[in-house]
This record gives sequence, structure tokens and C-alpha cells, in this order.
Amino acid sequence: MQNLRTHVNSPLARIARLVLKAPRVAMVVGQTVHLSGTTRDEFLADAEWVAHEAVHLRQYREHGLLPFLWKYLIESARVGYYHNKFEAEAREEARRVVLADPNHVLRPLPRHAQQP
Repeated sequence: MQNLRTHVNSPLARIARLVLKAPRVAMVVGQTVHLSGTTRDEFLADAEWVAHEAVHLRQYREHGLLPFLWKYLIESARVGYYHNKFEAEAREEARRVVLADPNHVLRPLPRHAQQP
């Protein structure tokens, strides 16, 4: 993942961070992970977080930039962030990756990602 494209202090991620009231945010747009409130090194050191965002990178590749954005927004409007099938898939894969590592402790979901 060292060749992963990141944008640190991204204005897009900053907006998401403010909206979600989260201390740190990573969000994928296209094939770039936008970060706010964290460094690239901190992000890359968190296997669960990287695995989650890697799923979104794959989703963008599979669906295409605009089609994925549209589907993601419609899904979020329809069922909310937590129940969004794209987020659920990313959470599930991230959990699977870290559960394969017996030394990794699952961190609790951020407040904005917890089920209402």
C-alpha cells in the first residue's frame, strides 16, 4: 500500500470531518484516499482503516467514478450512512482482514458509523 495515492489535509475530507463531527477522516474519491485530521503514516499504520478504504478503491474501479458516486449518494439518502451497502461491505472486509491477524485488536466504530 506504500504506492497508495493520498491527499493529506484534503478540503473534501475536512468537510466530511466537520459534517460527521469526527476527529479524523479518510474518504476515497476515484483512486485517491483523502485524509483530514490524520497523517499518511498514521493512516497506513491502521490495517483496519486501510482495508476499509481499499474496498472503496475497488468499488470505484468496478463502478466508475461518476456511477459509483451516484450510487453511493442514492444509497446513503435511501438508507443512511450506516446501512449503505457500500459502507457495510467495506466494514465487513476490514473486519475480516484484521481478524486474520491475531495481534490486532478491533477498534470500536467511530460515532458517526455506529448503528442508530
